[in-house]
Amino acid sequence: MMKIGILGNGQLGQMLADSIADHADIEVSLYDLRAHTDAALQSFLDTVDRVSYETENISADIVAQLEPHADKLYPGIEALKTFQNRLTEKRALRAAGIATAEFWAVNSLDDVHTAIEQLGLPLVLKTTTEGYDGKGQFVIKQAEQAEQAWQTIGHRELIAEAFVTFERETSVIASRDQDGNVVVWPMTENVHHEGILRYSLYPAPALTEAKQAQAEQYIRQLADSLNYVGTITLELFDTERGLIANEVAPRVHNSGHWSIEGARSSQFRNHMLAISGQPLGSTAPLFASVAMLNVIGTEEPAKAAQQQPEAHLHSYGKEARPGRKLGHITVTATSNSQRDACIEQLIDVLPEHIWPPR
Repeated sequence: MMKIGILGNGQLGQMLADSIADHADIEVSLYDLRAHTDAALQSFLDTVDRVSYETENISADIVAQLEPHADKLYPGIEALKTFQNRLTEKRALRAAGIATAEFWAVNSLDDVHTAIEQLGLPLVLKTTTEGYDGKGQFVIKQAEQAEQAWQTIGHRELIAEAFVTFERETSVIASRDQDGNVVVWPMTENVHHEGILRYSLYPAPALTEAKQAQAEQYIRQLADSLNYVGTITLELFDTERGLIANEVAPRVHNSGHWSIEGARSSQFRNHMLAISGQPLGSTAPLFASVAMLNVIGTEEPAKAAQQQPEAHLHSYGKEARPGRKLGHITVTATSNSQRDACIEQLIDVLPEHIWPPR
């Protein structure tokens, strides 16, 4: 019996555990990071054979406690530390031969002014750690906003990124095993609202074979450069000049939830297979067209999914509050038109004016 421990017991941790429930030789335990104590974590680490995590936003003291157990941590310590920080992330992307926006390290108000001079306007100022779903970001459109930006999210390490003019946002997700084998899911187009992912579409409309190949090459290069084991996500801007990396998630990702019903092996299952040393499953889609819609703030509109045979509702069992991800709906269909007709029946799940995508 192999015992796998997951740091984090939110929806991602639960879906990781569920994905491998049919394997009688694997036992999964979830560790509640919100109730962390050093003693509790040490006891947890001592009782598992492999350790993984549902989020890279793990405090430095926990990372330090993981160091002596690095031989059973997947993805490894190097990947975790690299992608906890947007500066080291950008440098790792560049080192792996992946295009990114121009960027500048910021540690003071003077640095903000220098970044404006070096990168031009507009630019995006971000905290280097802990920001997600649009948090910890400030778009500077005029030089006069420099002090406001520093007062709002500064007084800590930041990164300034040149603004990228893009046609849409996409992501590519892959799993890499301990022998270096890599499988890649088809790309999705991702539509955000107020910094939060609202829905993902497969196939990404009008995606060229060249850009799919470029994304696959990028994510393979990145995973290989870090000897990565597990599922990894690369968010990409689709631009006239090709794909430009935005951010990396060293884990399963919201935009890949469609793979639970929509692919032969989900991003969750392949993550667990990779870290347990088993062969990876096929990432081939099971349907011609799939969508994933996030349920945000309230679950009431999501009840309409129960009347749609193409819709699969996943509730995370969380208390409702504005901006919180409470669940998701996967729509599986034989064509884009069938998928889109189903989404029209679920339209109250989405904010106004973001459907159709373009």
